Amino acid sequence: MADIISLLVKWHMNLIAENILSFLDHTSLQSCEFVSKTWYLVIRNGKLWEWLYRRVSQKKPLLQNLMIRRQLEAKHDTENDEFLYKKLFYAQQTLEQNWSSGQYKTSLKALGEVSVSICTMDACRILYGLRTSPSVPSSIMVWNRWTMESEHYLVGHQEWITDMQICGDLIFCSYYDGTILVWNLKTKEVVQQFQDQEVVDWVVIHAAHGLLITCTSISSGPTDRDTLVTIRRIHSPTEMTIEKTEEISNMKVNMLVSDDNYFAVVLSSSSGNCIKLQLRSVDFQCVHEINNLISSDDSYAYHSGWLVTGSSEGIIKVWNPVTQTCVQTWNSQEKIEDLHLSSRHIITRNADGKLFAWNLPISDCSNLENQPSPSCLFQINGTEEVSIMDPSLIVDELQVLTISVKDIPNTNASSSALTVRDFLN
Repeated sequence: MADIISLLVKWHMNLIAENILSFLDHTSLQSCEFVSKTWYLVIRNGKLWEWLYRRVSQKKPLLQNLMIRRQLEAKHDTENDEFLYKKLFYAQQTLEQNWSSGQYKTSLKALGEVSVSICTMDACRILYGLRTSPSVPSSIMVWNRWTMESEHYLVGHQEWITDMQICGDLIFCSYYDGTILVWNLKTKEVVQQFQDQEVVDWVVIHAAHGLLITCTSISSGPTDRDTLVTIRRIHSPTEMTIEKTEEISNMKVNMLVSDDNYFAVVLSSSSGNCIKLQLRSVDFQCVHEINNLISSDDSYAYHSGWLVTGSSEGIIKVWNPVTQTCVQTWNSQEKIEDLHLSSRHIITRNADGKLFAWNLPISDCSNLENQPSPSCLFQINGTEEVSIMDPSLIVDELQVLTISVKDIPNTNASSSALTVRDFLN
């Protein structure tokens, strides 16, 4: 039997050999590496593992970015690992199996005698905003997400932190009095500071698509709230200019997130009886406004074009907000106190602090209505004391993070701890 691959290489037709092997799945490709040195070199030099990994991951860009960043951070090697994409491919298979079976590694990390009021993360770092007394400025702890080592400690404004986001080396942080600080992690300095309104109730911020959106809730009466929205263009870390402002009467911003296509804004009336979802374009123009998807007692989350709601009766609904259609509904059998969403999974929490994981049922978007209702993948018994002030839960494709904040007896101090449930280890 002729060795077609070796003959093609002998005839200097390596590209044709690579193209033939590129049609193989991962099991066949791995077997081909052991045929001969020639076959191995064709696979390596043609970067066929990278091609295969990107092909199977093309619909999962967020997961792809996370996994690459994690591998590089863990190995401290950004250029020279020729087996990187082969490792990533098999890591992704392991990740899917672990989520399906509820297998994860739990790590507990004490944060010290601090009281965490808000927490966020990206593919590289975890940020903790610390509560403070009126006499002590608020501060931010910055940790490397994969080594769990402290990288920075930033002392900021006197008021409490209301919202926080990290974008590359920039940290955007808002405070209760309306102050916005922008930190540059390379220099560990504040590169921007501004305040859109002096008399405020709450501030929500979000940076995406080259814009910084600031939503300032302003008291307009004994019980009424208006929202001042300021849109800034981010030209550089030190240059951000106001493009426009708008005022939203009698509404408060509860959530502001984004994906590749939209900013998603959830607004509630002062009474809380009216909740609407706005989908805004990348220049923050409102293109869809939906009034009937979210009820006043619902938990909700938006991610990658999908809205998921969870009711106090335990009903979970998956919505396509553009078409305003509910594509799937099921009963979780648990009262839902909190709901979080990644591009792949739904995590709910009940009043006892128990976490429940579900697949986000969007694998076949054309036939969602005829799919069976998802079953719970697994349950995590909460070990943390849950209170209304806890930032408590962060979810993405690789990890589920919870934070507990406890008062230290006979003192005015608090201690915080981080629990990491890692589905890749």
